[in-house]
Amino acid sequence: MGKHRLRKRRLRIWKADYLTCKYLWPNIERMIRLAKDAASTPCPLVLDVGCGHKPYRECFGDVRYLGMDFTTDDSSPDFLGNACKIPICTGAVDIVLCTQVIEHVPEPEEMLCEFHRVLRSGGSLILTGPMYWPLHEEPYDFYRFTKYGFMHLLKKAGFSRWEILEDGGDWAQILLSVNLRLEGRLAAPLRCAVNAAGVVLNMLSTSKVSPANYTIWARR
Repeated sequence: MGKHRLRKRRLRIWKADYLTCKYLWPNIERMIRLAKDAASTPCPLVLDVGCGHKPYRECFGDVRYLGMDFTTDDSSPDFLGNACKIPICTGAVDIVLCTQVIEHVPEPEEMLCEFHRVLRSGGSLILTGPMYWPLHEEPYDFYRFTKYGFMHLLKKAGFSRWEILEDGGDWAQILLSVNLRLEGRLAAPLRCAVNAAGVVLNMLSTSKVSPANYTIWARR
């Protein structure tokens, strides 16, 4: 999300994407714990697809970790590859991590089938993707997903079970959309106020029919 790849996770209330990161990052950490607990080996092999600068590497601890991307521009991959044709043997990976990539893939079903292929039996996929976000990385911005759209894709790809978490609720998404239009340093105090209001309203309201994003753990 945004104009530049994430290097380090620093939650700052004056940032425009605060109301996404505040809920997205803890959900990813939760799914990482689930995936590690489900792994059949104490030192699982993790494949980070669309890795960028690997901002979630530290969350995995003692694992074998490979980052793949399609380019080295604003990215630090271990190797280059296509998410729909991953140059890794079938059943070789314990955990696939893919964050905020699926909306940029013209054929997302093919990508999920490829994740299913490279995972071992019982392996885990950690996937995130938007339901709401402005156009970005144009013209390679193709989709937005509901949780039912994700369920449909996961089932067609062959995954047997999954858990889907909303990254924030309706009010967080509404005020996120406001903050993404408040640009520049002079707007920082206003962004702080909008973000704070989003957090409070998100706690007061239980509605999550319009979240900005989803985080998913799926089991092969």
